[in-house]
Amino acid sequence: MALKYFQRALDKEFSIYVATDANAGLDILEAHGDAIGVVVSDQRMPGLSGVELLKKVRRNWPHIVRILTTAYADLDDAIEAVNAGEIFRYITKPWETKALRAEMKQAASMFRLQQERTELIREKMSVWQRLIQLGRLRDLIVMGGSVNTLRYGDAAVAAYLQDHVTANQNDDLASSRHLDLWQLTETEISRTLSFVSQVVTRIVDIANRDEPFATVIDAERLQQLVADAFPNVTIADRDRVPHIRGAEPVLTRLLEELATATGRPTDPVSIHPAHDDTAVSFSIPCAVLPTDSGLTSSDAAGLMASYLLAFHHGGRLELETSQDRRRYMVTLPADPVSAHPKPLSSGWLAPLLVRLEGWD
Repeated sequence: MALKYFQRALDKEFSIYVATDANAGLDILEAHGDAIGVVVSDQRMPGLSGVELLKKVRRNWPHIVRILTTAYADLDDAIEAVNAGEIFRYITKPWETKALRAEMKQAASMFRLQQERTELIREKMSVWQRLIQLGRLRDLIVMGGSVNTLRYGDAAVAAYLQDHVTANQNDDLASSRHLDLWQLTETEISRTLSFVSQVVTRIVDIANRDEPFATVIDAERLQQLVADAFPNVTIADRDRVPHIRGAEPVLTRLLEELATATGRPTDPVSIHPAHDDTAVSFSIPCAVLPTDSGLTSSDAAGLMASYLLAFHHGGRLELETSQDRRRYMVTLPADPVSAHPKPLSSGWLAPLLVRLEGWD
């Protein structure tokens, strides 16, 4: 009778679901909870009490405004629930139609206000997240251009970003725990300094060497260098693989960092000639991208170092993706001194920003 009375009083203004006990109510919430704004529960029901039910609602559907209806004899439970934040308010029985409608309208208004507040916070966090991501791109570009003992650092960073910037980058971005702008800024500075420190530590001794690319490395020696870093190496068209001039410390560090970043894959790493036999390429399988946890995560520091070292050697490092297979391709020229990467075109960063935003 109470359910019928409730529906008759309010069904012209609200879409109403009714249930005769708590379990039936939970079934309705499982099916329609995202579309429900207010739950009204009697305190005394078969099975769970009203307060126990509304605790579950608060935990699983926190957006829903919760109201307890109870007789005067159970007011202590209702007051305790209000004070504990379990319910928005309570309504005593018997109901008076006009008052009941007023209470429901207030509950619906509270629901809408909460939704508006949630949306504003979401928009605010979205802006902060984009600012964080843009700041990280800026910091990486500045870092690449600052290591003046490495050649083509800006091109290396550009290639790294073009391979790994995605709209759904799984970074530790701003969340509800970082609503303080100054705390967020401090956190980001610490993160960036840590990442730059890790990258520089990996390349500083190589970058500061004053060694010309004078060592001639033939196919056999090249295969040995690759095999020192990767457990499974094959070489195709050995006779066509050119001798390359290089600095073995640079190549050794490059391969070691790339092996660590890709988890030392057991699938074969293949060596083969490239660019009309004027360069050599290594094809390195990669099951999990080091940047899956973020462009400036500690896992990605070795990968960034690999890009910088590959470009310093006059070559390239790039990610190739086909269906469910991902490989890093290292291409090294036979003569690194005369090799120059393609200059960065004006506006090269704009497509990355569009991709980051996920805009069409």
